[in-house]
Amino acid sequence: MGTVLKVDIDYKAPETWLFKWEKTRMLILEKYYQLHVLRVTRHNTTKGQNYFIEIKEELTAGEINELQFMLGDDHTRVKINAWRIERGIPHWNKIFDRKLWRKKAKTVECWYCGNIIPLIGVENDKHESQQGE
Repeated sequence: MGTVLKVDIDYKAPETWLFKWEKTRMLILEKYYQLHVLRVTRHNTTKGQNYFIEIKEELTAGEINELQFMLGDDHTRVKINAWRIERGIPHWNKIFDRKLWRKKAKTVECWYCGNIIPLIGVENDKHESQQGE
């Protein structure tokens, strides 16, 4: 059945760099690890690229996560995946190319310049009025 490696790159590199990146990843997998690459698929995202690299061999979860790290996967994603593997979560290797949901931030309009400013950490709309009481 094979394995799909997932690599998240949060940088919009020039196309010439991406071509070289793809070729060097194939060399790493085929020459260093002696694996058989079947297909490389790239999805461009708002922050960079997501790569799906299909290989012939079946690998363990730990081997997949290690390889993804060696191929340049987002390090925070690798750490989270390691925690998921340790806890036995079956679908640990998640990758997304868009946000599914984002909480809308409260905003105010600047009285001076008219810019819309997000209010980070504001929990109560009545905060200012309560301070004066």
